[in-house]
Amino acid sequence: MNWRLGSLRARLTIYLVLVQAIALVAFIFAASIPMTNLMSSEQGLDDSVIQSFAESVQRRGPGQLDLVPSEDLIRLTAEHPGMWFYAADASGTSVQMGDIPEWMAPLIAGLTRLHSADIGDMDVPGQPATIVRRQDSPAGLLWVATAGGPDTPLRAVFAAAGGPMYLQLLALLTAVSFLVIPLIVRLQFRGVNKAAAEAEQIDIAQRGMRLSFQHVPDELHSLVRAVNAALQRLDDGIERRQRFLADAAHELRTPVAILQTRIELLPHDEQRSRLMLDVARLANLANQLLDLERFDADLTILQPVDLVDLAAQVTADMAPLAIAAGDEISFDTEVESVTVAADAASLSRALINLIQNAVIHGGRKTNIRVAVCRKGSLTVADTGPGIAVENREAIFEPFCRVVPLDQGAGLGLNLVKDIVLRHKGKITVGDAPGGGALFEISLPVIPTQVAQSA
Repeated sequence: MNWRLGSLRARLTIYLVLVQAIALVAFIFAASIPMTNLMSSEQGLDDSVIQSFAESVQRRGPGQLDLVPSEDLIRLTAEHPGMWFYAADASGTSVQMGDIPEWMAPLIAGLTRLHSADIGDMDVPGQPATIVRRQDSPAGLLWVATAGGPDTPLRAVFAAAGGPMYLQLLALLTAVSFLVIPLIVRLQFRGVNKAAAEAEQIDIAQRGMRLSFQHVPDELHSLVRAVNAALQRLDDGIERRQRFLADAAHELRTPVAILQTRIELLPHDEQRSRLMLDVARLANLANQLLDLERFDADLTILQPVDLVDLAAQVTADMAPLAIAAGDEISFDTEVESVTVAADAASLSRALINLIQNAVIHGGRKTNIRVAVCRKGSLTVADTGPGIAVENREAIFEPFCRVVPLDQGAGLGLNLVKDIVLRHKGKITVGDAPGGGALFEISLPVIPTQVAQSA
């Protein structure tokens, strides 16, 4: 789960927990006010005055208590002339202040038997309520009774809200909120996570994919629709580009073929050889555009193909081009036959591109060697300048050319890599024996029994 402060999940969780905590605190205070009002209506006294009285009680000796009024107690008695106090210790020794009503005599006799008491209804008109509390004092533990003092103040509300029970309840609910609310938020975001996972699967090679609305909140439906509409526009644009490339390539092939035929009728000289090389490059570009269209349409069909026959045929077809460029080309094989699963047309195109790449970049009088190995690999080596190690990955990227040239679009090696990957093979580039570049295509070999049965 994403807990970055800027994430929607984190903000929702934090805000929901804060709202719940504020609501709980407000509830506690709202519940404390009626409780305090109930206490005020029943006994109406602030029991904090008992502490002021107890702090003024001192012990003069065994069995003797004395009252030394403090400033706080003097102020309270001045503000409430009718207030009285009575205090006794466990031995029955007592001290008092003010006029104690006669009806209190029975209660005072058993005062030390009480823990606390609120006496609010004595059926005596005009008689103030009385409270009894136990209180520590300089003279020890006392049982104190009082009446006629100040009413319960507003701070009692805060005291009640800050009680251990309320604080424990607040801590418990806050902890539960931090555990439950993130889980709820996470469950509600399942649809968003699913849509994000679907978006990660969208690729230019798998068009037609759209985000689903399942489990996505209604508020995000408009966003999903907008994304799907954008994907549809992209698919339409790519389809138009593919149609343009295919149409352009088909249109180019006819005039290129006518041009090639006319050049072949020219006298055999250097100018004719250069024109033959140029028109071959132009024809190869048209074929590369058609290859792009075929790959996008996923028309590659793998069938058993004899790699030796295919490589020998392509080498023979490319020999005139290589010879016209002043190069030498040869073919060699370690075995008479080796069968691989391949699409003959596209694999032939890959080999043509490698040979033409050697013709273009190998320089004048390059020796090009095409070979088929026993393990099912196909190699094309030349005696040119080779390819630097730092450029051996970049050359397979589209429109990448290590040495700028006036001809070529930088698509050949990229198409070769794409073809090899579609054949579940791999292509590597290294140094040829004696110098130059060595391209090696490795393809899965079909066992002889399987190839014969197919």
